[in-house]
Amino acid sequence: MKKCLILLLIGVLMFSVISSGCITGTKTVTPEKSISPTISSSTSTQEKNEVVLRLIGPNGEEKALTLEDIKKLPQFEGKGGLKTKAGSIKAVGTYKGVLLTDLLKLVNGLSPDYNYIITAADGYSVTVSYDFVLGKGIDTMDENGNPIKGSVVPIIAYEFNGKPIEFKLDENIYPLQIALVNKDRCYITPGNLWVKAVIRIEVIKAAEGNEETTTKTGYVEVTDFRGKTVRIKQPVERIVSLYGLATQMVYLLGEGEKVLGSTPLAMNDAFIQLIDPGMKNRMIFVGSPKSANVEEVKKLNPDVVFTAAWGNERLNEQIENLGIPVIALDLETVENYLKSLEIMGKALGKEDKAREAIEYYKSAMKVVTERTAKIPESEKPRVLLIYYSLKSKAFKAPGREYFQNVLIEMAGGISVSKELPGGWNVINVEQVARWDPDVILVVSYSLKYPSTKVKEDILNDPAWSSIKAVKEGKVYAMPNDGESWDYPAPKWILGLYWTAKVLHPDLFKDLNIKKKADEFYQKFFGISIDKVKIVGDIS
Repeated sequence: MKKCLILLLIGVLMFSVISSGCITGTKTVTPEKSISPTISSSTSTQEKNEVVLRLIGPNGEEKALTLEDIKKLPQFEGKGGLKTKAGSIKAVGTYKGVLLTDLLKLVNGLSPDYNYIITAADGYSVTVSYDFVLGKGIDTMDENGNPIKGSVVPIIAYEFNGKPIEFKLDENIYPLQIALVNKDRCYITPGNLWVKAVIRIEVIKAAEGNEETTTKTGYVEVTDFRGKTVRIKQPVERIVSLYGLATQMVYLLGEGEKVLGSTPLAMNDAFIQLIDPGMKNRMIFVGSPKSANVEEVKKLNPDVVFTAAWGNERLNEQIENLGIPVIALDLETVENYLKSLEIMGKALGKEDKAREAIEYYKSAMKVVTERTAKIPESEKPRVLLIYYSLKSKAFKAPGREYFQNVLIEMAGGISVSKELPGGWNVINVEQVARWDPDVILVVSYSLKYPSTKVKEDILNDPAWSSIKAVKEGKVYAMPNDGESWDYPAPKWILGLYWTAKVLHPDLFKDLNIKKKADEFYQKFFGISIDKVKIVGDIS
């Protein structure tokens, strides 16, 4: 009886050890078809002549290997274990298999010129670099998960602690996995690198691979707008943003589906809902840069938290004390917006995408400012940008600290409210009459009271009738596609185009705003303008 109990306990322990940690990424299978480990007998259930791994060389040549073929190659045995996303240490033990380098040599695929797509039986795949294949740049930890200096190499393992590795999917058994091991010492490595149920490895030219999807390991460091150096573990898979504008920037970089917690600005954003229909079921409200629920942030276990430079530093420290990196951004000037984009791109491993966006913004600004720079100051229209706050039941105009003034001036106008203090200031019609602007730009941040309706109400209100812009019919509704184009969210560049054409129609008669918007949507969000509902004066 005691012997049976001992054997049962050993079996349970083996099951828990073989249950390798999570692999983060996009899977194409439904939950009921997920890969699960099985308790193996002393011999593999794989048929000797059954192909278990396909190698695709750089020229497309294919080499199919059975498990017996793999076992005939030079064998490598080493120790290793993984750390899951939740922080658990799992699958610690001895692995036996074949070095990834030896497998790639079979198809002449071992070269710095190549990247490698490793595919699992459930459709999950990762693209890794030549450095990864050599074991370079892989984060190593001690048995408690604390970072230490060490070295590991990736192998295709078929045996764990003397037993065959077997992963079950549907009715099939898959005997291979990526394991990161060292011959002499057991190092713990990130669980997302341990691809299980590997069935295919394809060699591709590095230039053809998407650098931003290549598995990046270790850490990157950025300096945020607090002047603080922040260290972020790679790859980033879970994001919390306490700053709504930063959330919108995450979507610009194509990483929006990784945002798990944010603010009402982002969560109620109709454009985000359009391009990410699942966000409402995934994203929760966690707070703002000044006040956030730290416990909720902790539960989400993010790799990084984005906040605003003007946020609550004590709050930042509370989050950082949980071991979660916090990056503070400033988006209220063009220079700072572009710098924030650069910082975020590096933090998220999307540097190429960030550079592409920065170049787009700079090029677009140049198109506008090269023309408006030639306008004499005396010929620039005096412009009032306003929005009606449903909460305050009052009109507001931007003060000197806000981005809207920069937008107006780049577009060749003079903002009449730029000397007001701080951010949004409550104003009344008497103040507007004293300014007597040449042009009024109406913005709205709520589709319950869109800019077109606010414009209509202003034009029909006798109290506004003596104001020059109203008398001359120069009141315009800023477009809103779920995000108004006036504030420092990604569409501000469309707002610059639009404002320039509104203020100087003859100077920008060649500028087609709808065409520019369609170009922007397709370039950065993969969606055409006909799928987007835009409210405002746009033709």
